[in-house]
Order: sequence, then structure tokens, then C-alpha cells
Amino acid sequence: MRKQVLVFLAIFLSIYSIALLSTLLVNPGLFANIVGFLSVLSYIATLLPSLIKVNSPSCRKEKIVTYLLKYRRHIGVTAFSLGLNHGVLLILKRKLDLLDFHTYIQYFQGFTLLLIFTALAFTSSDEAVKNLKSNWKKLHQLTYIAIFVLPWHILDKMLGHWTYITPIAVLLAIVVAILFIVRRYKENLNSLQKS
Repeated sequence: MRKQVLVFLAIFLSIYSIALLSTLLVNPGLFANIVGFLSVLSYIATLLPSLIKVNSPSCRKEKIVTYLLKYRRHIGVTAFSLGLNHGVLLILKRKLDLLDFHTYIQYFQGFTLLLIFTALAFTSSDEAVKNLKSNWKKLHQLTYIAIFVLPWHILDKMLGHWTYITPIAVLLAIVVAILFIVRRYKENLNSLQKS
């Protein structure tokens, strides 16, 4: 297990380093947005196995799906780490006053996502599953709130100054939200048919 964690950490640090170097060469101001985009991609990767399982059952045994399922916790912690970096960089860049209540109102979606990802990241271990028991699953259902807050956050904060990655992030976030709604609909339909 430790070897897998080290390999995953090496991959994560490589991607992070490549993103940092590329943005320093192009535009240092883009780094926060690229890190945010990588966080979105990582978060979506954690959701894909369950979305595919219900929406496209024939693909559930595909290698990519089993890989994402096997490393879901690692990828989720990566999404948190990248999202935290994104938030800290933007707080520093915009010189936000964290003691001002209006900051939290203006950046409500970002702080909500960060709070959800923090709770999920700190409980993404076997020890947390063992200690929290049935509450662990309830806590991790917070991810379904993030599905809908994420596109709202991207659209609200990038309104009027989109970069080349903004439309991709918005499209992916909306597609995942739609797939989640379809998944819930199918699950409810199946449970009604069984009753």
C-alpha cells in the first residue's frame, strides 16, 4: 500500500511541477486557474466510477473505471490539495481579508467547496471509515452537494474574464451534474420497480 501511495504522490508532484513551470513561462497569473482546473478534473475522476456504473453498466469492468475506483481516495485527496492551492493562491493574489464577513459571502461557493473537500480529504482513510462507521458514508455524501456548487462557482467567479480552460471546466462540471441527475433518476426508478 505504501508503494502505491508513493507512486501516486510522485505522479501528483510531477503534474503539479509541470503545471507550475508551464504557467511561469506563459503567465504566472494563470497558475491559480490551472491548479483549480486540475482540481476539477481530479474531482470529476472520483465521481466517474459511480456515474458510469449506473448510467453505462456495460462499461463498469473497463480498466479505467476499475483504476479510478481503486484509487478514488487518492484522487479525492489530490482534488482537495489542488483546490486548497487554488484557494490560497487566489486569496493571496486578491489580498482578501479573511476577517471580513463579506469575503465569505462574496466567495461563498469557493469556501463551501473547500469545506466539503476538507471534510472528505481528512476522512479518506481506513481509520476514518472504522471510527465513523455508518456516519462515514453520510459524510461522504457531501460530495453530491459539491457537484452542483462547482459549476455555479466557476460561472460566477469567471464571469466576464474567461480563460481558454474556463469553457472546458464549465462543460465538464455541467455534464457531471447532468449525469448525476440521470443516475439518481435511474436509481429511484429501480427502487420503485422493486417495491
